[in-house]
Amino acid sequence: MFSSLPLNINYSFNYGILLLVLFVFLIISGLLSVIFYSNSLELSFFNLVLHSFNSFFYFLLRFVHNNSANLFFLFIFFHIFKSWFYTQSKNFFVVILGLVIFFLACAVAFFGYCLPMGQMSFWAAIVIFSLLSVLPYGLLIITYLFGSFSISSRTLSLLFLLHFITPFILLIFVSLHLILLHISLSSFTSFNNFFDLTTFFPYFVYVDTFILFLFIVFYFVILFFYSMSIFETENFISFMTLVTPLHIYPDWFLLFPYACLRSVDIKWFGIVLLIFVLFFMIFAPFLRYFFKSSIYFYFFHGFMISFLLLFTFIGANPPVYPFSFLIIIFQFLFYIFYFIFILYLTCLYFI
Repeated sequence: MFSSLPLNINYSFNYGILLLVLFVFLIISGLLSVIFYSNSLELSFFNLVLHSFNSFFYFLLRFVHNNSANLFFLFIFFHIFKSWFYTQSKNFFVVILGLVIFFLACAVAFFGYCLPMGQMSFWAAIVIFSLLSVLPYGLLIITYLFGSFSISSRTLSLLFLLHFITPFILLIFVSLHLILLHISLSSFTSFNNFFDLTTFFPYFVYVDTFILFLFIVFYFVILFFYSMSIFETENFISFMTLVTPLHIYPDWFLLFPYACLRSVDIKWFGIVLLIFVLFFMIFAPFLRYFFKSSIYFYFFHGFMISFLLLFTFIGANPPVYPFSFLIIIFQFLFYIFYFIFILYLTCLYFI
């Protein structure tokens, strides 16, 4: 409560506390929703619809869980963008743990997205699991994970188990992330002497309370007025094994790697492009650890965010012309821009 913190912390550093609040919402609403779920392939969707109509408590829980998940990823992206601009070398392990948290959260979101067995959930699971076919004995691995030759009740049991257990593993990494952050102080501690510090109470307590109040108001506006706007319309239909949706795509926070994955017709090459884009996005904040800080980093991260938004927009559209052509062009520009910037920093560092 009376620990020392730098005076120059701004409002972007409140994303962490908002993520913690949303994570608590997700854990509580998820635990309460467990009693309503059925892992039967034939009954999972109809059981969800039945309880939504007959129980206002579950109806509210479902919207709280879904909206909290979407807001969680919105603020986690804001949190990542903030770290790109303000990360310092002493926060290396904090950033590593943050990336682990992000990928675990994406995995949890995918497991939960497949559980209702709506039309989009079913085919999204088929598409993602089929990526394992590029591995040696890939078809055998897929059959083992499905528990059958296609998605079955055993698959839902596995997905439900992973969706239930992984958040508690995520909680461990979140705790480590917070502990390391408080040990190394904030990532924006550009102070030179003791007089640049202040105590957490009362100033930062008042700021956090004010931000939390605004967030709660915003959260309830989304929950009660716009909660249906983020639902995928195809998921209001039960899955049909003989009818494929016209456009299969994941949740919005996974659209940017998905756009790269589907940019080519060769499956293994699409996976390579997906891994490359994720690697370069992950490696971006670590450039400060290898090169001297420069004003050009701000332009670099601005371009990175622009490319990420472009990939997300293209991934939300069907893979037809001009989007199928634009994603190839933008990927090429992304790699060219990235390597030119690293080459420039290398010359600047050694010269």
